[in-house]
Amino acid sequence: MISKKVLQAIEFDKVLTRVAEYAVLDTTKLAVLADVPEDTYECALTKMRYTVEADRLLFTHGVGQVEFFDAFSDEFDRLRLHATLSMKSLLRFARLLRSSRVTRTSVLGVQDENITLIKDLVLGLYQDANLEKEITSKILSEDTIADNASEKLYQIRSKIKRLNVEIREKLQSFLHKENAKYLQESIITVRGDRYVIPVKAEHKSAIKGFVHDHSASGSTFFIEPEVVLELNNELKTQTLLEEAEIDRILAELSDSVGAVQVPLMRNIEILETLDLYYAKATYGYKTKSNPPKLNKNGWVEIKKGRHPLIAPEKVVPLNIALGKDYKFLLLTGPNTGGKTVSLKLIGLFSVMALCGLFVPAAEANLSFFESVFCDVGDEQSIEQSLSTFSSHMTNIVSIVKQVNGKSLVLIDEIGAGTDPEEGSALAMAILEELLDKGACGIITTHYQALKEFAFRDERIENACMEFNPFTFAPVYKINVGLPGSSNAIEISKRLGLNKAVADRATDHLSGRKVAFEHILRKAEESRKLAENERESLEKTRREAERELEILKTERANLQKERERLSVSAKAELRRMVGERLYEADEMLAQIKEIFESKQLDGGDVINASTLRNRLENLKFQSESEAENRPEYTPATFEQIKVGAKVYVFSMGTEGEILSFNHKKKELLVGVGQMKLTLKAKDVAILQVKKQKEKPKRIQPVSQAKDVAPVKQVATEINLLGLRVDEALPEVDAFLDQAMMGGLEEVRIIHGLGTGRLKAGITQHLKGHPCVKEFRPGRYGEGSYGVTVVKLR
Repeated sequence: MISKKVLQAIEFDKVLTRVAEYAVLDTTKLAVLADVPEDTYECALTKMRYTVEADRLLFTHGVGQVEFFDAFSDEFDRLRLHATLSMKSLLRFARLLRSSRVTRTSVLGVQDENITLIKDLVLGLYQDANLEKEITSKILSEDTIADNASEKLYQIRSKIKRLNVEIREKLQSFLHKENAKYLQESIITVRGDRYVIPVKAEHKSAIKGFVHDHSASGSTFFIEPEVVLELNNELKTQTLLEEAEIDRILAELSDSVGAVQVPLMRNIEILETLDLYYAKATYGYKTKSNPPKLNKNGWVEIKKGRHPLIAPEKVVPLNIALGKDYKFLLLTGPNTGGKTVSLKLIGLFSVMALCGLFVPAAEANLSFFESVFCDVGDEQSIEQSLSTFSSHMTNIVSIVKQVNGKSLVLIDEIGAGTDPEEGSALAMAILEELLDKGACGIITTHYQALKEFAFRDERIENACMEFNPFTFAPVYKINVGLPGSSNAIEISKRLGLNKAVADRATDHLSGRKVAFEHILRKAEESRKLAENERESLEKTRREAERELEILKTERANLQKERERLSVSAKAELRRMVGERLYEADEMLAQIKEIFESKQLDGGDVINASTLRNRLENLKFQSESEAENRPEYTPATFEQIKVGAKVYVFSMGTEGEILSFNHKKKELLVGVGQMKLTLKAKDVAILQVKKQKEKPKRIQPVSQAKDVAPVKQVATEINLLGLRVDEALPEVDAFLDQAMMGGLEEVRIIHGLGTGRLKAGITQHLKGHPCVKEFRPGRYGEGSYGVTVVKLR
């Protein structure tokens, strides 16, 4: 159990005050301020799990916080007595029902297997949408009930409205007749829920009716004329009936709420609990905190921990560890250097973790401590006539009596406030006792004897608050392994102390003290220089790693580009071969069809001759390309020269040798904008062939001199690369020429691509007057990249 005094000493109450600001419900704010650390490890773990789940719901899944509802006072006591609740109280229950419904729906609607505790919690929420709707539809505000709250109330209020209108009309008529001369003013007013008119005192007997009131001066009497007496009576009756009906409706609603008062009380507890963890999660989010790990081993490790009560722009992150290699940390250094803040930070983080709060640190592994003891600051007690030292020692004695192996001990300036020699000896004895009992903690001191003791005992480690060794200004960082120097004289000089006085103070120091302080100062200077060098090397390493990553990325991009070009080149080659094969097959089929005909005329001969010429031309082009295609020979080291043209096998394209590394047997080859590092076996040397003269073409001559030459009509059209709107006019012109040329079947080459061109052409052919039927190309005809059309 951690005492309230300790919690105040480490300023945990101030942290809770900030957490309470994020609670929605007023009752939750009070619960946050009353929160205490858990006294078992399992309960502390459960609290932390609740906060982690609340954080996921709020900031991962976007679930809203608990909807506000007013705190209840005596409403449940009235329900137990079957009393009727006011409209205000009933609306409070409606808001409670709504908050319960919305919370239950929003949490259970999240699909996340990591959220179990809060889902189990909200499953206990009672929801009654019908009762909620009944209350909010019948009660419009804290003092207004709806006309349609019941049929009877609607009828009563309708009659009241009619009576009001009728009474006013009668009185208005009464005012404008000869009675107007008896009136103080021509107005209608109300006295005691009845309509009256103001009559001059001297004429009160002239108006027959009932006197309800008179003015303070006695000059005006308020009279209810006989003409509206019965109507006023009826209005009063209806008003009483209205009040009775409202009471009945409220009683009925109160009974409905009273029937579920037990689950509603449970709802309040659940919503307050959930609001509590939502507040803790929101505090963690706002302070950029993280959930700490919890252990039972007495280990504490904090990386980049920030004190939650120091402004973010001023706080300096700290790294602190204890419990594994050493049980205690002896923290030394100059005043105002941050020793006390660091000491409180350990205690504060430990207590926050036991309450399920995230801690403002990059990482934190905190131990579950059964007890935390703290002696910080001036504990002088005037009431008990205790001096600072007496109060300090009274607290220390109490700590030594209660401490055990599962305690965290935080002592600021141990043994201070008395003779330095005796205080040092006393501090050492107390520290030995704490170590023997297996406790864990931090102690701050200026005593040199304790610094030396920490060098001898492996259970305690020296540490100091870092300062600039040249300016003696504190930097608020902990340096573990070396004790710190108080630097009182140097700091006093920095604050303006006369140099002569400071030098005189230095002369009064013992030689041993001066030597020890000098060693510490030199050690700190050397450590600082080494730290600067390490940071410089670390910066260089990070830059080198970044450069390496950039080079790896560029290399990967080049590899992808090479593969893309290779695939593209192969695809183009396949397309060209396919087109040539298709043309050849088509022409052979036409020639065969002509010569299989039983009767040949002059036109058939010309057509066959033309097809043969086209076939020869196709063959000639292929042979010409083959003749002009560069030849490659395997690369040898003798042939490899800078500037030589090579064929790159992996990319199927040509390149140029830019350089050659004889030692590694590697070539640097430029391919377009790319530069590739290749082995000799990856390339071939380009051999340029001499151009041969093209053989002269022999034009076929028809032996039938009486047959006129026939104009050749194209049997196919290639639309590759055109848009739909560009291709359709080409199709129309092609089909017209084919019809005029007497062709029965033609081919339209459109390719596959995105499919838009093919779809557009297909749709266009469906209603074309020249088209009899059409179909996709078969295997060998171009497949689905071609449409074969039969003409009418």
